[in-house]
Amino acid sequence: MILQIISLGRLHPLLVHLPIGILVLAFLMELYFRKKESETENNIIIFTLAIAALSTVLSVASGWLLGEDGGYDETLLFRHRWMAIGLAIGSVLLYFIKKYPKSWSKNIYLPLFICVIALLGLTGHYGGSMTHGEDYLYKNEKAKKVVITDVDNALVFNDIIMPILDDKCVSCHNPNKVKGGLIMTNKEQLLLGGESGSLLVAEKDEDPRLIHHIKLPMEDDDHMPPKGKVQLTNQEIQLLEWWIGHENCFDCVAGTLDKTEKINTILNSLEEDTSTRALIAKKVAMVPEDWLASININGPIVTKLAEKNPLLIANLSGNKSLGKNDLKALKKYAENIVELNLGNSNFNDTISSYLTSFKNLTKLQLQNTRITDKSMEVIGDLEHLESLNIYGTDITDLGLVKLTALNGLKTLYPWNSKITKEALDGFSSKHTGITVVSISEDLFTPSSLEPPSIIADTDFFKDSIEVTMDYFFKGVDLYYTLDGSEPDTTSTRYNEPIILTASTQLKAVSHKPGWELSPVKTVSFKKSNILPNSITLNNKPNEKYKGNGGNTLIDLKRGTSNFVDGNWIGYEGSSFAATLKLQKEELISTVSVGAFSSPEKWIFYPTGFKVWVSQDGNNFKLVHTEKLPTEKPNSDTKFQFFDLNIPPTKSTYVKVEVISQLKNPSWHPNPGGKSWLFVDEIVLN
Repeated sequence: MILQIISLGRLHPLLVHLPIGILVLAFLMELYFRKKESETENNIIIFTLAIAALSTVLSVASGWLLGEDGGYDETLLFRHRWMAIGLAIGSVLLYFIKKYPKSWSKNIYLPLFICVIALLGLTGHYGGSMTHGEDYLYKNEKAKKVVITDVDNALVFNDIIMPILDDKCVSCHNPNKVKGGLIMTNKEQLLLGGESGSLLVAEKDEDPRLIHHIKLPMEDDDHMPPKGKVQLTNQEIQLLEWWIGHENCFDCVAGTLDKTEKINTILNSLEEDTSTRALIAKKVAMVPEDWLASININGPIVTKLAEKNPLLIANLSGNKSLGKNDLKALKKYAENIVELNLGNSNFNDTISSYLTSFKNLTKLQLQNTRITDKSMEVIGDLEHLESLNIYGTDITDLGLVKLTALNGLKTLYPWNSKITKEALDGFSSKHTGITVVSISEDLFTPSSLEPPSIIADTDFFKDSIEVTMDYFFKGVDLYYTLDGSEPDTTSTRYNEPIILTASTQLKAVSHKPGWELSPVKTVSFKKSNILPNSITLNNKPNEKYKGNGGNTLIDLKRGTSNFVDGNWIGYEGSSFAATLKLQKEELISTVSVGAFSSPEKWIFYPTGFKVWVSQDGNNFKLVHTEKLPTEKPNSDTKFQFFDLNIPPTKSTYVKVEVISQLKNPSWHPNPGGKSWLFVDEIVLN
C-alpha cells in the first residue's frame, strides 16, 4: 500500500506545471483588471485562484511522495519541499482572501500575491537544480562543448565519451540526483558504479552493464535512458562499446587505439573545422546558381570553394582592362568571396577602395599590379586576411607598417617589391607568427637538360625485367644508380640494357659537358608475387581523376606524367584509405605505394602512411605508421614507390591509408590552395 502511494509521486512531473501557469495567469489578470474591477472579472480571478490552490496542493503532495524514492540531494530536496509548502499555503490564503474580503485583508492581498510569485520562482529553481544540476540556469553551454579539430589527438574519454554521458546520462546521475546510487560525472564515480555494481566490467559472454541497459527494449523499465528521454544514437553506442572494448581507457588518445572502418568513419565525423573559412561559411548563405552563371558567362571568374560550400574564389588575374565595374559586379555576394586573385592585372590605388566590400577575404593576390602604399590602408581593414601576395609591386617600408593591423595575417609574399631587407627583417622579428616568403623568382624555370627516358615493357615483373635508357639527341651521357642514392657523373654510366631481378628504384640523370646536370628521373620497378582479389576505397576519388576506381591501384599499370591517362586516381584536399582482400592468406612484409608529384600542377607526394592487417575484414590491427617530410621547393615532375616495411605478418586483408598534405605549401605560387594526391598502384610482397 505504501509503495502504491509513493508511486503516485510519479505524477509530479505532470502536475507541477499546472500551478506555475495558473498562478502567473491569475497575477496578470489581477494587475489587468485592478483599475476596472467588476463582479464578473472578480469571479473569474476567484475561480482561477481556486484552481491554482488546488493544483498547487496536489503538486506539493505528489512531489513530497516522489522525494521518498531517494536519489536526490538532501539539501536541495529540503529547500524545494518547504518552499513548495509555503507556496501551497500562500496560494490557499490568496483564494480565501479574494473570496472572502475583509477590510484588513485588502492591504495585504497584493504583497502576498507578489510573495507567492517569488516563492513560485524559487521553488521551480530548486526543483530544476535537483533534476538538472545546480549550475543548469547559469552554465555556459558553449564553453562546455568539446571541439575536436584533430580526432587522432583527441583524448578518448574526456573529448569523445564524456560528452555523450553528459548529454544523455548525467541529468539523472549527478551529485544532486543519484538515480540507482550512480553518479556519472567523472572517472572516479564511473569506476565506483552504482547499487547494481560496476558499469564497465562485463561478465562472461555478456555486455557491460552500461551497454546492457542501453540495449534493453524501450518498454523495459531498466532501459536507459528512460523512455521519453533523448536516446543514444547508434554511433554513440558504437563509440561506447569501442571505448569499453579497449578496457575503458581513461587516458588514451584516439589515434593510438585500433579501429574498425566504421569506428574510423564515426570518429572522423566528430572533427570540427575551426578555421577562419569554416567560421565564415557558417555565417553566409549559398550563392544562387543563376548568379554564378551570369558572372561566368564570358569565362570562369567565380568558382565555389567546394560543391556544397557557400564560399567562393574570384579570379580576375591577367585582366589588363580591370575597372570598378568588375568589382562592383561581385559586390552582391562579396561576403562569400574568401579568395581574390587580381595578380598581373592593372589593379591600382583608385580601384582598391572597392576592396572594402570583400570583408571576408582570407587570401588576396596582388602580385605585379600598380598598387602603392595608399592601398595598404584599405587592405589593413581586412580583418580575416591570412595570405597576401604583393610580389612585384611598389609597396615600400611605409606600406609594410600598415600591415601590422592585420592580426590574422599568416603569410606574406613581398619579394621584388620596394620593401627593404632591413624593414622585412624587423617586421619578421616583431611578428613571429607571420611567414615572410622570399624565394627565387626562377624556381619554376626548367633545367637546361631534360632527364633521360627510361624504357621497359612494364613496371612490374615476377622473375626479371630488361630496362633501357635513351635521350632525344646525341652527345649526352646517361648515369644511373640502383641503390636509391642520387646519381651524378661518378655513378654507373649507361652502355647496355639493365637486367633487374628484384624490386629496384632506378634513378638516372643526363649530362653534357658545359651543361648543368639534368634533374633526376626516378622509376620504380616492382617484383610482385601477391595479387589482391578485390579492393575497396573508403571515399571516392575526384570525378575527373577516378580511373577505374579502386581497381586502378591493383591492375599493375603505372601511370604517366599525363595524369588523365586513366591509370591514376586523384584526391583534391583529401586523404584516402584502400582495403585489399587477398586471394588467400599470405605472409606480407612490404607494402609499396606508387605516387606522383608535380608541384606546378598542385600535385604532391603523400606525407605519411598507415597500414592495418586483418583476418576477417572487420577487426584490423595497426602494424605500421610512417610520416614523411613535406616536399621542399621544387618544380619537378616525378614518380616514386614508397616502400613500407612491416613486421612479417600473415593476413587476408590489408588496409592502407595514404595521407595527403591537403594544402599547397607556403613556397608554392598558390599557397594554401587545395593540393592533389595521385596514386596508381599498391603492391604487396
